Amino acid sequence: MWKIFLLLLCILSSCHNPTKLDAALDFAGANRNELEKVLIHYKDSGLKYDAARFLIENMPYYYSHQGVALDSAKMALMTADSHGIISNTLIERWSSPDSLSKIYDAHVISADYIIRNIDHAFVNWKRRSWNKYLSFEDFCELLLPYRIGDEPLEDWRSAYEKRYAFLLDSIYKGTDVIEATTAICQQLKKEGFVYNWEFSTPHLGASFLLDHRAGTCEDACDLTIYVLRALGIPVAIDCYTYSPETRKGHTWNVVRDTTGAYLGVWFTERLPERGKIYSDGRKAGKVFRKQYAAPFYKDVSSEYYSDTLELDIHDNSLEQVYLGVFHPDGWVPIDCKPVMDGKVMFPNIESKAEYILLKNSDDKFVTIGYPFYFDGHSVSHYIPDLSQKETVRLYRKQTLFSWIWHYLWELDGGIFEFSNQEDFSKIEYAYKVRGVPPTCHNGFVCSPSVICRFIRYRAPKGRNTDIAELCFWDSNALIDPVSVKGERPETSKSQIEKAFDKEILSSYTTIVPGATLFMDFGREVEIDSVAFVARNDDNYIRIGDTYELFYFSGKNGWVSLGRKTAVVPWLEYDNMPEGALFHLRCLTRGVEEQVFHVENGKQVFVSNQGVPIE
Repeated sequence: MWKIFLLLLCILSSCHNPTKLDAALDFAGANRNELEKVLIHYKDSGLKYDAARFLIENMPYYYSHQGVALDSAKMALMTADSHGIISNTLIERWSSPDSLSKIYDAHVISADYIIRNIDHAFVNWKRRSWNKYLSFEDFCELLLPYRIGDEPLEDWRSAYEKRYAFLLDSIYKGTDVIEATTAICQQLKKEGFVYNWEFSTPHLGASFLLDHRAGTCEDACDLTIYVLRALGIPVAIDCYTYSPETRKGHTWNVVRDTTGAYLGVWFTERLPERGKIYSDGRKAGKVFRKQYAAPFYKDVSSEYYSDTLELDIHDNSLEQVYLGVFHPDGWVPIDCKPVMDGKVMFPNIESKAEYILLKNSDDKFVTIGYPFYFDGHSVSHYIPDLSQKETVRLYRKQTLFSWIWHYLWELDGGIFEFSNQEDFSKIEYAYKVRGVPPTCHNGFVCSPSVICRFIRYRAPKGRNTDIAELCFWDSNALIDPVSVKGERPETSKSQIEKAFDKEILSSYTTIVPGATLFMDFGREVEIDSVAFVARNDDNYIRIGDTYELFYFSGKNGWVSLGRKTAVVPWLEYDNMPEGALFHLRCLTRGVEEQVFHVENGKQVFVSNQGVPIE
């Protein structure tokens, strides 16, 4: 999503350019007559004519996708279970969206379709009492559009109104748009929605979502749009294109209150609340609102952040500079502002985040100076002091998010027990995990070695069994149990076999807290060591993988501090310059990496949802 933003930084477009209508009609080609029918139909209708022109002028940008691959993906999503799990066989049938064909709206849309959409939107604009505060300009963006993105072109308004009209006819009859939205979203949550990110599809479309509640966050937002607009509630989609914390984007809905304020809502997680600013907990940097009209994204960061970042610019040749956030393959611009009197000001920027200034040189973004931390008032630059070096033990290449730490926490107090009796009436040896482990890779040595047939792992009371891998050794020989049993797994993808498949990104996760995992080796075996891996994101240091550590040096960019192959579940560097910003890259696998600095000899990732690495 962030690549779209590079376009937005340069787009300057007006929705009322007098040549836009002619251009749109010319683009329609053989279908021009259908668009002209709409304009003739509304020629004496005042605002309805303006609405028709608004839709038609921007129509050349819109299209839907068709193809067998998309049909296969939708069929697979229909089979998603209550956890969003789909069989691998169906997933493998999905091919690249590049194989899909584009069908431009202007080439196929009918006059009747446009007229039905405009008339329906106007009826609900005037019908709902809260819309007396809604301007025509806002109506055009929040109620009028016949589509959201690149979904199929469908006649959706009547179907959604028929399905959900009862909510505003009987369940809630008041005049408060936020209470009406709450009633609708409570119904949607009751009907359910399962999230699945296996497919990178176009927007799924109104007809699909009306009967099949599965897809991504974006699809859940689309469903909300269809329902609310069909019932006359002004709604849009807000998003951030690239999180400097997670390197991902996110979307959510916003409903326009009668005061003009936009209140965030995500029906599966959060209802709209006056006086509350929506946040999913991750850093966003800047927030944008999707629009039907070009340039399609509007900066609405002022509704979320109040801090202004002001910096001195010492290069007199620069007319504008960009604000960038980290990406392993290059800093990503998220805002652009002019340089005035040797200064640049970025208003409405998220504080407590790391940024850098960029300039555009030969269509490439080049860094200016050093990265810095913005606390909301001042900046602290990461300037390496090459005369002062630190020795630091590195455990991760990415933020330790709270949910990953939780999987480690669930091990604290877990007990491994060894026995020759199936009922464990006599314990030959026991090992208790004491404290939250600093890494997902853990183990212990049995001294002396233990002869047994059975081993069980008992999760602490109230905590789940969340184990990615279990390995048992006699000297250098790996010994696998012949049978294992335990409590019911959380999902079809977290079955007990996942703890023994030699893949640390899969895990056995129970649905019953305090569960026991029972292993039978079929005979007496001699165990001298055990390794256990907590459920994790594979961003800890993995033994056998090769890593390279960099620090940012200013005009020289990222400078290597050397490569190391891990022989234990951490790396130790003794040449890390004080005050620098670092990036640890895994050369063996994976793409999730984030910058960090060092405090008190430990890695520190700037994060809203992270926890300290101890």
